[in-house]
Amino acid sequence: MQYEGLAAVIADYIDQRRLQKLEPIEKALEKALKGVDDDVRQAQINTEFSPQIRQINQQFEVRHWLDDAAKRAKQISLVTHALKFTHGDAKGSSVLSLEYMEDADYLVTASLVNLAIDAVGNAAALDVAKLLQLEFEGRSLAQALTDGDFSALAVFSEDQTQLTEWVDGFKLALADKALSSHTLAKQLYFPTADGQYHLLSPVFASSLAHQFNGKITAVRYGDEPKAIREARRAGKYHDKPDIRFLDTAIQSFGGSKPQNISQLNSQRGGKTNLLNCAPPSWQPTLKPPLNDQSIFSGREFNRRVWRDLQELQRYLLSVKGRDSTLEIRRYIAAYVNDLIDGLLNYAAEVQGLSEYAGWSLQNCELKLAEQLWLDVWCEDLPFQQKRANNNWQQDICLAFSGWLNSKLNKALKNDGLVFGTVQYQHWAKLLSPRLREYELGTMVFSAAKTQAEAAV
Repeated sequence: MQYEGLAAVIADYIDQRRLQKLEPIEKALEKALKGVDDDVRQAQINTEFSPQIRQINQQFEVRHWLDDAAKRAKQISLVTHALKFTHGDAKGSSVLSLEYMEDADYLVTASLVNLAIDAVGNAAALDVAKLLQLEFEGRSLAQALTDGDFSALAVFSEDQTQLTEWVDGFKLALADKALSSHTLAKQLYFPTADGQYHLLSPVFASSLAHQFNGKITAVRYGDEPKAIREARRAGKYHDKPDIRFLDTAIQSFGGSKPQNISQLNSQRGGKTNLLNCAPPSWQPTLKPPLNDQSIFSGREFNRRVWRDLQELQRYLLSVKGRDSTLEIRRYIAAYVNDLIDGLLNYAAEVQGLSEYAGWSLQNCELKLAEQLWLDVWCEDLPFQQKRANNNWQQDICLAFSGWLNSKLNKALKNDGLVFGTVQYQHWAKLLSPRLREYELGTMVFSAAKTQAEAAV
């Protein structure tokens, strides 16, 4: 018999399940018959397998299978919010919410256009859930039953009584007769009046999680996102944005049996992606170092370069007693340049504090050379003239050398490592060209500022 529309989809689904069940038996039959030429023996083998084949064909005859499926439907529930994600043994109600809000203020289940419906309950009855989710032209069997349209089932039924039994049975999977919580569910007692409470039981938004997981999977492993990332790595243009989900986590549900939690959870292998919802890391507000006698003795700079300083100390200890080779000197220079990077980065941040312009003129304890270096936005003409001559740069280099020697001697003197004049001069030599190069960007401002003030 030829079926149309949703009925054809249903018939094909049941037949596919029949073929899946028959496949291993037919393979076993084929294997048993292989190499057997005797007709009598072939007939015996076919007879041995016939009961199994006949049983499966009868089991998956459409009316018989729908009879059985309608009886088993009460073992599962179609849901959008599943309780078992909270605890696998929770026995309370899950929720099926098909409401759609076009103008939702937040990303919620109701804001999803193509809603993936989940199924919970006896894993052995998930085939019934798949039946109810079969679609034709965007409309599922579950939705048809909800709307009172039973035509897709009516074409298979012998009479009205059988159809009614099917409809009543399948509807048991669409909603619980009475909502209930459970001791293993999350529960919140919300006060509604004096001595009165309303029990709230939050449930996992399974449909939303599934769609979100699909989005992440498509972004990470889809062909187009892959092409976008390759173009970015190659420095080439691409007309689509490179979308990424950073710092996600994966939560597992169900262990080795994810099907015991829900159907969609089983499809994901029990894995659900979680967005990072950690609060932002607190970042202290940077202010000019007014109360420090030197930035090298100040807490902020030392905090920033502490790790780099530790690495330099460890390397110096590792080469203790060895001849000073070119390779060792290069490694030491690389570690010191990391410290210089930290110094220049810190200086750049302080120089960027334009809202504090002229801070060095306000009871500042900082050394003059460091004031001239850092307070680039100061509008005082004598200050800018002093800054323009660049004599202060050498003082900065020597201050850095003194600070580094002091740190190394304090940490390594008990290990027999002493740093004196030679190293002092070497550190200054490493910083000097980097400082001159760094200052090229600020000297333009200083010179222009001085000229402008002089013209006035």
